[in-house]
Amino acid sequence: MIRLLRPTALLLVAATLATACAGIASGRAFNSKPADLYAIMPTQSDIRSLMGDSTWWGGPPSFEVPPLNWMKAPQTEKFAVIQEFLHLGSDERMAARYLVFDKTSSASAEMSNLQSIYSGRPTTPKVGDQTLYVLEAGSGGAPYEFFTFVRVGQVFLTVILTRKDANTNTTALSKIAKKFADPLRDLGKSHAKLTPVDPNLLPPPGLDVTMLGSANLPLESFVVMQGTVLPDMVLAILKQAGVTTFAYGDYALNADPTMEVQTGIIRFPSASAAVEWANTFSPNPPDESGIGSGYIKGGSTPGAGVYHYVFASGSFGALIVCKAATTGTAATRECEDPGERTAIAWKAGLEGLR
Repeated sequence: MIRLLRPTALLLVAATLATACAGIASGRAFNSKPADLYAIMPTQSDIRSLMGDSTWWGGPPSFEVPPLNWMKAPQTEKFAVIQEFLHLGSDERMAARYLVFDKTSSASAEMSNLQSIYSGRPTTPKVGDQTLYVLEAGSGGAPYEFFTFVRVGQVFLTVILTRKDANTNTTALSKIAKKFADPLRDLGKSHAKLTPVDPNLLPPPGLDVTMLGSANLPLESFVVMQGTVLPDMVLAILKQAGVTTFAYGDYALNADPTMEVQTGIIRFPSASAAVEWANTFSPNPPDESGIGSGYIKGGSTPGAGVYHYVFASGSFGALIVCKAATTGTAATRECEDPGERTAIAWKAGLEGLR
């Protein structure tokens, strides 16, 4: 599994949301928000075309702003956005993280630190203003981890690609990094085009989670979020039911801000279809509150599991995932009670929308 670590120590973490615009190549003040950076990220279709393989799937974004995993973040960091792509039929993954620093010199210092740590590693082909390529030993079924670090103005891009073999050169890595880095040059022309989520479709405000952002996303991301082993089949079933998008929410867990809480909700054509979905994908049978929950081990990194909470309310099917903001780390038990309470409150809040 990809180790998502912040750049200084190869430590890349999960991320957050908002809205606005501005340019960075011109030297003007950077006023863009996380939503603008997410808007320029390559889509699942883009990645499939880039990699020449239709079995790459894109998950929902993570938005990194306080308080999510922010305790040890340097004051020079403003926010970050990350998205991961999974390669079916293998343990290979790709993740990209845009980290915005307070000024260009801070981003440049970050690159200088990495170049000192990884002295002698390739810096060409050049992408953006500065580039560094690093190969690290990983684990699992894709043990080769290729890191491409790119600075474009005050934005620090990290692209991580895990492979089952070492047959990936810097030319191939630069092509991938370029796909993510090039839109940064025209960021001032990019505005978030995410459709806002109806607040009634999100968990009601409470004391357990802090919202980081929300958006209506393609259904494919929900399938990845669900963690199904047969995404093509599940996607086809959902589309046959007339579902095309889902409402996504991203949160920090107040009891432990190193935990990220992701929520997704879809509307089925009937209550029976919603119940059938919930019964199929619940980790365990529903409790007295109608919530099916459980801890799910994490693939090639069994210790890095997540908590799922699944329920149906009328024609709605809802999913809550509580996981570590740093991929490869196990979710803590701090998820358990807040996750249950959030699910119960959300289920009750949906009653009026049936």
